Amino acid sequence: MKITLAIVISLLIIVGAGRALLTLPAVQDAVIERGTALLAKRGAEPFPESESLRVYVCGSASPLGTGQAQACIAVITPEHFFLIDSGAGSTDNINRLGLPADRLQGLLLTHFHSDHIAEIYEINLASWVQGRPTPLTVYGPYGVAEVTNAINGAYRQDRRYRTGHHGEELLPPALGVLAHKSILPGVILQDGDLTITAYVAEHPPIHPAVGYRFDYRGRSVVISGDSNVTDKTLAIVEGADLLLHDALSLPTLTALTEALNAEGQSRQSKIVSDVIDYHASTDALIELGQQSNVDMVAFYHLVPVPPTSLFEDVFLRGAPDNFLVAEDLMWFELPIESDDIIVHRP
Repeated sequence: MKITLAIVISLLIIVGAGRALLTLPAVQDAVIERGTALLAKRGAEPFPESESLRVYVCGSASPLGTGQAQACIAVITPEHFFLIDSGAGSTDNINRLGLPADRLQGLLLTHFHSDHIAEIYEINLASWVQGRPTPLTVYGPYGVAEVTNAINGAYRQDRRYRTGHHGEELLPPALGVLAHKSILPGVILQDGDLTITAYVAEHPPIHPAVGYRFDYRGRSVVISGDSNVTDKTLAIVEGADLLLHDALSLPTLTALTEALNAEGQSRQSKIVSDVIDYHASTDALIELGQQSNVDMVAFYHLVPVPPTSLFEDVFLRGAPDNFLVAEDLMWFELPIESDDIIVHRP
């Protein structure tokens, strides 16, 4: 007992001494020098090369819940980099993942709810600062021109300030202005080995809303945005390797609605109950998996965001082994000339 007490006292003294040392300017400067050197070294590391189709979860949350960024998925090949949606908090995750923002080619919007468009300018700014060589094009259904023009107008002064401060050579003004392209269902882009196809999503009363399928050298991924499961969903996932689909936990949402009502929070209860009718339930997605030959299904845009592993288990209740719950910073590797899907967890 005396030995244990002596060890504890010694540790407390050491910890106290360490804290005292950190108040000394010379020690602080040494720590800052070391930390900034490591940060700069990490930033100088090139993005790892790979022949695979890679898919990154930059935002897995819906507006119901906290702790994760809102909807954003990155799709990267050796020649391409596209984002699907740009929810709040997603740009920070793009930076944390070390994704090559300087070669971002396009942002594909599924629809114009705030949790899918909140950081359009943030990723535009981040990729402009990192040296993106062409204007960032925002693709989306009818209405995308209104969204991008409004953002360009709102941040006109910001762009002027930054170019004025850093110079036109570093931040060419034209590259800070968003471009846009309205799309219709069908193939919207073919570039080398990559084909991107848009399909109609069901998210009433939001219209139009779309999802996207990426096909690259025999590998494929479908990203739903927000949608119920429909015949168009079933058709677009045919033969796909990976489906990332918005997912709603009906048991959790039902319990939350009833709990809010019981506490007299009828306004909040109404909003939560309204959400149920325009997102895919986990049961509907499990049925989709049974009816299709998609190899893996990942739930994202989680309604609500599961705060604990118990709530994650509720999302996966009744799901087969090829289903999982996505989380921020998770990514998927789909090697070419293979059926493998390698899941990398944060």
